[in-house]
Amino acid sequence: MLAGAAPVGALADDVAPPESGNPLPATEDEWRFTIAFPMLWTPDIDGKIRGDERIDFSISFDDIIDKLSFGMMFELYANRGPYGLAFRSNYMRVEDETSRSGLLDTRIETGLDMGVNDLLASFRVHDKLRLVAGVRHIFAKLELDIYSTLGGTEVLNERITVTDDNQYDYLVGINFNHWFSDKWGLMLNSDIAFAGDNDRDFSAELRALYRISDLNNFWFGYRYLQIGSDTHEDGASYKVDMIQSGPTLGWAFTF
Repeated sequence: MLAGAAPVGALADDVAPPESGNPLPATEDEWRFTIAFPMLWTPDIDGKIRGDERIDFSISFDDIIDKLSFGMMFELYANRGPYGLAFRSNYMRVEDETSRSGLLDTRIETGLDMGVNDLLASFRVHDKLRLVAGVRHIFAKLELDIYSTLGGTEVLNERITVTDDNQYDYLVGINFNHWFSDKWGLMLNSDIAFAGDNDRDFSAELRALYRISDLNNFWFGYRYLQIGSDTHEDGASYKVDMIQSGPTLGWAFTF
């Protein structure tokens, strides 16, 4: 299970259109910045396992939010002329607790940390189009704290780390944006991994932009992320894909 990565996004000059309605000149030599915070992504998670048996499962956003302990998501953009840099981060911690009674009374506390960080560079090849390349860091850590008692006496107190994994995928993508007026715009973002630890890493987002003022912008849209790997162990082969998709909301401050 992975936290949602933020797909390729617009840089500061693409977020807020100039008063004339025309794109900013590519020769502009001043730095411009965008900070997108707070942000919210409300995805459902669909899992697909393909091997000797076909296994599908789904986790709704309601189930995720019920177990959510902490979450944070933000995006930072900087550009100068046609060149741009971006850093995006998404982190969440999900906690759960189960108990069972019997000869041993056992309580299991589950802690799942998930995060995705993107570091990207872009180059504007057209007034409305950027080419993007960079790296995506995917982090997942699952720990189980197990407590067992026998007749009121503690007999087990153990922490088990199920997974503590860092993965890196190298991305290429595009960012297309179009402004219908000085208030309303539309953005299409997409990226795909061409190398890295995962066999499949693809994301896309359609985002509407509303310019509230020279400094403030409101974003809303829909995001899709798929990450998958092919595994071969002990003569068996199987594919695992995790798909997250759902609405997004965000507030962007541009200066």
